[in-house]
Amino acid sequence: MVALLLALACSPRPRPLPPGDPSRPDIVLISVDTLRADHLSAWGYSRPTSPFLDQLAAQGTRYAHARSPSPWTLPAHTTLLTGQLPWTHRVTEDRFRLATSTPVLPEALQAGGYRTGGFVSTLYVSRIFGFERGFDRFEDFGIHDEKRNLGAKVSFDRVVDEALGWWAEQPAGQPVFLFLHTYDAHYAYEPPEPFASRFDRPPQPGDARYKNYFHYLDQPLDPDQLQHQVAQYDEAIAWIDHQLHRLDQRLQQSGRTVRWVLTSDHGEEFGERGSWGHAHTLNAEQLHIPLIIAERGGQSLPRGRVVEGTVGLQDLAPTIASWVPGAGALQSEGVVLGPEEPPERAFPAETTRFRSNRVGLYEGGLRLEWNLLDDQAWLYDLRSDPAERTDLAPQLRDEVLRLQARAIKLAGQPWVVEREGVVSSKGSGRVLAETVGKARSLGAGQRFQVLPADASLYFQPPGEARAGPFQAPSGAPQGAGLRYEGEAGPGGVELDESTRKALEALGYIQE
Repeated sequence: MVALLLALACSPRPRPLPPGDPSRPDIVLISVDTLRADHLSAWGYSRPTSPFLDQLAAQGTRYAHARSPSPWTLPAHTTLLTGQLPWTHRVTEDRFRLATSTPVLPEALQAGGYRTGGFVSTLYVSRIFGFERGFDRFEDFGIHDEKRNLGAKVSFDRVVDEALGWWAEQPAGQPVFLFLHTYDAHYAYEPPEPFASRFDRPPQPGDARYKNYFHYLDQPLDPDQLQHQVAQYDEAIAWIDHQLHRLDQRLQQSGRTVRWVLTSDHGEEFGERGSWGHAHTLNAEQLHIPLIIAERGGQSLPRGRVVEGTVGLQDLAPTIASWVPGAGALQSEGVVLGPEEPPERAFPAETTRFRSNRVGLYEGGLRLEWNLLDDQAWLYDLRSDPAERTDLAPQLRDEVLRLQARAIKLAGQPWVVEREGVVSSKGSGRVLAETVGKARSLGAGQRFQVLPADASLYFQPPGEARAGPFQAPSGAPQGAGLRYEGEAGPGGVELDESTRKALEALGYIQE
């Protein structure tokens, strides 16, 4: 005991943060990877997973119905930091990275005089995909490095410590934008004690190890194992909440005025659609994410407010940029969230991850889930069925067709048919014109999209041989019968074999 007390007495004390500038509040953006809104107490969850976040929500604005446009990390975070939807930024697979011509939030805040720090804990928010852009200090803990990446989780306490160390080095009066990403609520859910046994027993040999989404569709977890995984997930949330409280205490001790933005990229399925994991569907447990905006140490933002109108991840970059005079321009598709209710809009979503190809659309209280692989559609009324338990598609076929047509329009139609012929795509690619299909006969002048956006296309006029393959953005040669009029598209990424094996172990690559 004496030795422990001596060790604590001799351990270095954290450096205090310098005083800030009350006229320019600091901004802390937190992304909790894989965090479902309905597993936070502020959203009605029965377990006490989030006492600090509940307090933050009560003292600020809680957006009851925030939505992500993607059920996995890379495209969702690209939306978070650009304000663009996946159909626009097109970083929809791990072979892409954002085009350098697209402005990002940290660059915009730098232009407004903010120092910017980013501290992240997964490959899919690392510098390999260009997420370091606009940050004065960007720390991804070597997870982009072939020799070190994904060897172990970067625990959130380490992320917080590194961020506070950097902040302590900033000059007095310098406003700061801090972006923190934590992976601790992503599988494997393994928080340290005492959190690992807060709601359930700690992990033990023989517990289920994640395989892939399709495995659990065929072989669901037994109820005891599923409930244990849910408990571990909730314990991870409690651990993250504890670390955020620690961060808040340090910031309050400095006397700085801090604007908090807490959100997530996507959620996690725990058997609601018959499996376990994420990235394959666009249902509520995947895309209903938390959003809290609150000011600590100041009185400029609303307090104790709950917004019932629907908002999206694309709204955060323009909202945060609007707080900073002189911030650089973004090319956002979102709106600035202010004191008024958010406008009614359409909220598209998509996933082409692994063996999936789905489009989602929420508008006017109804949400479409559309599996392009077999042209199956589901329809939910989120006003009466927020968990999406009852499929209304058989009774409301006209609404299904209306939302499908709306989704096709929102997806864009960058391809043009120059003369009549059959347009087709191999594998999981699907052609979206007035309807969806793997092969479509289209007339001259008709426009269409293909999903995935880089899927190979073939074109066959009547009585002629099939030509192709053609791909966006290079399009087709003159005279081929197709013309591409879309944007150049994102840059390419090559992941090494060791990285892919590590990602497979986490369920991010599934064979």
